[in-house]
Amino acid sequence: MAFYTVQGRTNYYVSVGEGYPVLLLHGISNSGRAWVPQVPALMAAGYRVIVPDHAGHGASGALSAPFGVKDIADDTEALIAQLAIAQFDLVGLSLGGMVALELALRHPRRIGRLIVANSFDRTATPEFGAMAEGWARTFQQPHGPVLRLEQNWSSLVSPAFQETSDGLHTWQVWHGVAACADGPSLAHVARGITDFDAADRIGDLAMPVLFIAGALDRMSPPDLSRAMAERAPHGAYQLIEGAAHISNADSADEFTRIMLHFLGAVRPTAALL
Repeated sequence: MAFYTVQGRTNYYVSVGEGYPVLLLHGISNSGRAWVPQVPALMAAGYRVIVPDHAGHGASGALSAPFGVKDIADDTEALIAQLAIAQFDLVGLSLGGMVALELALRHPRRIGRLIVANSFDRTATPEFGAMAEGWARTFQQPHGPVLRLEQNWSSLVSPAFQETSDGLHTWQVWHGVAACADGPSLAHVARGITDFDAADRIGDLAMPVLFIAGALDRMSPPDLSRAMAERAPHGAYQLIEGAAHISNADSADEFTRIMLHFLGAVRPTAALL
């Protein structure tokens, strides 16, 4: 079954492959399709790959009120419970990285390894709040999700990637996802995520964690990921040269290589609850 229900809302996910579970969490206004470049490699490495669409995104149900990082983490916990997964690895990018941090701090013994890419440890700032409010207002306009993608495409992925056939293919897929998105729901998420603050808790991360940054990322600058890695007890930092904010898309081969190296060899089958 590709759906699960939380508090009357229906969320969508896919689960493919066999073996040790790894969850992939996407960024705001995107969907699980953002992880298409990594899924085959993870399956080939012996992982069970679980890719949810956050509430208000992709094929998941609409939202009627602000919905933040902790709320998305609650939904992800419900999915993990439905799938009866005891232990897993976790990879999150941008908004997905914040949710991954929240889950890792909640469940230090259940998450084996953690990757946080192009993300943030704190959004409870006037600067982020103003940026998110701008996103929300765009999302609320007619065809707002498409408008935001068209306005931000040049900063989401690198200029070099935009000129490739893979870049054009990604643009088409994401444009179609945006065309089907619910703008008011995305506005609720944009406004809901502005109270996240894990800055003082990075030192509590118990598992090995890799922070990935893109050298061209203007939204989440490399220094932010480097600083988080320095504060995490078992933290590591990796910069991808030539990558922008969605580094798993515009630098897919390098991102996948780094990801697989960090996660390690094939894991044993996960124990079930």
